[in-house]
Amino acid sequence: MKKSEQEILSIVSREIHNASGYIGGELVARRKKSLEYYLGMPLGNEQEGRSQVISNDVMDTVESLMPSLMKIFTAGDNVFSCEGVGPEDEEMARQCSDYLNHIFYKQNNGFTALYTAFKDALIQKNGILKIYWDNSEKTEREQYTRLTDDEFNDLVADSEVEVKEHTEYDEPIVDDRGEELDKIKLHDVVIHRTRKYGQVRIDPIPPEEFLIERRCKSIDTANFVCHRTNKTKTELVEMGYDKDLVDSLPTGDPDYFTEDKFIRHQNIDFSHGEADGDKSTQDVLLHECYVRMDLNDDGKSELVKICVAGDSKKLLSIEEMDTMPFISMTPVIMPHRFHGRSIAELVEDIQLIKSTVMRQMLDNMYLTNNNRVAVQDGQVAMDDLLTNRPGGIVRTKQPPGNVMMPIQAQPITEQASGMLAYLDSVKETRTGVSRTSQGLNADSLNQKTATGMNQVLTQSQMRMELIARIFAETGVRDLALKMFELVCKYQQKEKIVRIRGKYIPMRPYEWKDRINVTVQVGLGSGSKEQQLILTNAILQRQMEAINLQQNVYGPMVNLRNIYNSLKKLVEHAGLNSVEPFFMDPDVGASQMPQLPPKPPTEFEKVTLAQVQGENQRAQLKAETDIKQIEARMRQAMLEFELKIKELELKYGSKIDEANLKRRSMLEQTDLNKAGDLMKEIVRGQNQFFNNGQGKTDQGGQESRTTSERSPSKDSIWRSSWNIQTRNL
Repeated sequence: MKKSEQEILSIVSREIHNASGYIGGELVARRKKSLEYYLGMPLGNEQEGRSQVISNDVMDTVESLMPSLMKIFTAGDNVFSCEGVGPEDEEMARQCSDYLNHIFYKQNNGFTALYTAFKDALIQKNGILKIYWDNSEKTEREQYTRLTDDEFNDLVADSEVEVKEHTEYDEPIVDDRGEELDKIKLHDVVIHRTRKYGQVRIDPIPPEEFLIERRCKSIDTANFVCHRTNKTKTELVEMGYDKDLVDSLPTGDPDYFTEDKFIRHQNIDFSHGEADGDKSTQDVLLHECYVRMDLNDDGKSELVKICVAGDSKKLLSIEEMDTMPFISMTPVIMPHRFHGRSIAELVEDIQLIKSTVMRQMLDNMYLTNNNRVAVQDGQVAMDDLLTNRPGGIVRTKQPPGNVMMPIQAQPITEQASGMLAYLDSVKETRTGVSRTSQGLNADSLNQKTATGMNQVLTQSQMRMELIARIFAETGVRDLALKMFELVCKYQQKEKIVRIRGKYIPMRPYEWKDRINVTVQVGLGSGSKEQQLILTNAILQRQMEAINLQQNVYGPMVNLRNIYNSLKKLVEHAGLNSVEPFFMDPDVGASQMPQLPPKPPTEFEKVTLAQVQGENQRAQLKAETDIKQIEARMRQAMLEFELKIKELELKYGSKIDEANLKRRSMLEQTDLNKAGDLMKEIVRGQNQFFNNGQGKTDQGGQESRTTSERSPSKDSIWRSSWNIQTRNL
């Protein structure tokens, strides 16, 4: 590193003071105003003695959008989904999806994180989430009593354990009569256990704590991003900083408390006593800066994390980084700018005008009910006139008609009501949040046609779905990608996680370059009720396809497809988990007992009967052929004996007939064996088709095929011919 510490501090200090979101900037004033409107604080134009009512349009609009947005993203237990690069990666992709959702919901409070970020975005332009790998250490105190030697040794053998207090003593062992039999050594011990988290952390960041380069378009392309927050000295020590260095840091920096932060924390005293209380709990202003800087003067900037204490007064650490640990989302994107527009900004002027109209209308009603009166000076008791009470007496020196005259105010209620209705319609057009979509306008529900109502609801849903889609593509998607990158990079050991009813080993280090991460957002056509109807229809068609293909293994529909439809059905019904209702087919297959073979269908029975008939015909033919062979062999033997006699008479010599017969009998035996083999084949085929396909014989071995048991019929014919020719 060629840059000096002073040069680095100078660069960081300049970037902090020039960043968007720093104290006194336009962005701070803008967020402060939006937060004031949301909280319904005074508008600044109030007059004493006049109505000061405030219309809460900003709060109503934001709170109306939040349920729909949260339902879209968190109605089910799967916010993130992964896709494999190839078909062999399907199971790995499913494990990756389950693990990312496990990290989001189980290891982190994902619902609260999304809720906070969404609300910050709707009110103050941008919602910020910080995602990082937490490898910090935390020490916990544990106390144990009456440990045996083995238990004590096992406890202190852990490398995470440090013994703080230890008491060793002997305890007598007595019998029923109270006599001491022996002694046992016991231990009382107090330990400190230091654990490393080693997991992904997701923290919502208040907008006033986030600083970014003014001219940037996104976080990943920014040259400067900073998280400005207060940390206690204890937290800094747990983060790994030296205790002596932490003790020397300045405390209680007032620059941390911006205008919008004071508005957020109303009626809270943020003053800090420098010398009062325990120093370990004193706050230190920490700037966690991510800067693109050329540290080694090679002409190329590197992304580095620089932590400084106070307003860039003390350098704590420098570390090279791969990516920015922040994601941002905004409801109304402004092209080529980082900061978009909030929903509060769209409604602020409507809230101001409605508040003004409502105040004037109320003042008019007050004047109408309590008219101003013109009186003749000195002829009316002013105290009686100013004391306005039912049945009150006003004393006059002359007849009241001569000395008093009411001044009648002109009612404006009708005109004001029309103006308020117009302002509501403008608000609905800007935000997509209407009384109809909220189910609040009973008159419109009764008077409008179904077609018109569907059009109104569709337009309203389109605006809300657009906001949800923007959040998904610009915020939640980036969150999923960063989670995936962190677990693949830092989790280098296998971790067993219980998911979908079984314990699955997770190996994120094997997923890189083989998994594509997507965001599963519940954006469909219509409401949840409509989606429920559509899912039921899809499930019905799937069952029809299974009946058509006559099995549950494809080719059109399989058990995984049915399970996915049932899972969506449960989600649309408003239930969080599918496990209490339907079991994953992979889990169910492993738990199912072995079932007996399925009985044959009518079609299979008819086919089996046909095969058996053909087999019987083949058996009869084979037996006939064997008998014909035997008859020809007997005829050949007779002709053979006659030939011998003719030769003996012709040549007058005795031929060794016994030797020739012995040779012939051997060949006859071979032929008989071939016939026996043919009979055995026929018998085995009968047993196969009569007892059922795939059954075994009494010896427990499966019957061999025809090709393994005997020669073919043609080979038998060839053997017979060879015997005859040799004899001749």
